[in-house]
Amino acid sequence: MSFVDNIKEVVKIVQQIDNTELYRKLLDVQAEILEITEQLKSKDEKIKELEKALQLKGKMICENSAYFIVDENQNKTDGPFCTKCFDVDHIICRLINAPKHGEGHQWEWVQCPKCKVPFRSRKIGEYLKTH
Repeated sequence: MSFVDNIKEVVKIVQQIDNTELYRKLLDVQAEILEITEQLKSKDEKIKELEKALQLKGKMICENSAYFIVDENQNKTDGPFCTKCFDVDHIICRLINAPKHGEGHQWEWVQCPKCKVPFRSRKIGEYLKTH
């Protein structure tokens, strides 16, 4: 039997005793336990997310303002990915070609679909053009 199940059992017993104040206190304790349980689940999920990002970080390089996944020989196998999304949010988000925002050729402009911030990178644009 879990801790929450034990509390529920105690609440039932207190209901039968008909002690209203004790019953209310136990309900408060039960609510707090449920809240703490949810917080722990959320933290466990965040830990898993960060562990996954850390593992991925070991397989990535930052080049020309973007991340790429590389193999053991440092050959690019996937990417380019947004540096902000990975560094701040710990997710990988593929960069895409963006509408032209200034001088330069259309293919020189890229952006993250999540951040929506366009930037000019000839090398990333060339990479996207060929992959």
